[in-house]
Amino acid sequence: MKAIIVDDEMRGAQSLQKILHHIAPDIEVLALAHNGAEGIEAIKLHKPSLVFLDIQMPDMTGFDMLQKLDKVNFSVVFTTAYDEFALKAFRFAAVDYLLKPIDIDDLSAAIQKVKQFQAETASENKSEPLGKLFSQLQKPGDKKLALPTSDGLLFVPVEEVISLEAASNYTFFFTEKNGKIVVSKTLGDFEEILEANDFFRVHNSHLINLHKIEKYVKGDGGYVIMKTGSNIEVSRRRKDDFMKRLEKMDWKIV
Repeated sequence: MKAIIVDDEMRGAQSLQKILHHIAPDIEVLALAHNGAEGIEAIKLHKPSLVFLDIQMPDMTGFDMLQKLDKVNFSVVFTTAYDEFALKAFRFAAVDYLLKPIDIDDLSAAIQKVKQFQAETASENKSEPLGKLFSQLQKPGDKKLALPTSDGLLFVPVEEVISLEAASNYTFFFTEKNGKIVVSKTLGDFEEILEANDFFRVHNSHLINLHKIEKYVKGDGGYVIMKTGSNIEVSRRRKDDFMKRLEKMDWKIV
């Protein structure tokens, strides 16, 4: 596996390179980049399958660097000394997120995730960009979510997702073909991604696919009956926004 390390702290980058040499000799580090601009050039030149990317750099953040690339067809493992970026890193579909100083066990686990993710993605669609689990949601055609489960990644078409339910630090996905799927991310992690694809958070604990509503029953907040027959409460404070969102759909409300 070809890799690049992008980090403005060269001592840390060199240390990571040495650790990788010992614990993962099958990973060849082709370049160490000092900043985002050098990282972009190194990626274009070497075409790596894995990039260890620092988030805070003087010229641009790791997120900014990714957005400047035409295509992200590699796996990303973010490295940072600050854990407040974890949610944003997930939204950029990092395979993993490592806090500095990097723990060897955490690094080993991240490498295993990368290998598993690349194997899963290759078997699903070899042309799929490896570095963005959710990038296909912004493109026409088939839209799929790559959901991290306990034994790998499950690729689920967005149109088959009926609803999501919050469960502490987990989210329950209710789908047409795969039933209930437990994902170790919070509901908020998915809200921003899915609301652009006709999902609406009708309740603090529920995000629903508007195309899967069978009936809306009025009330204080009311509730929706999904096509599966399940009833989901609409909170009173979200009712007005929910009705406005329905009006933006192609349905005629009489």
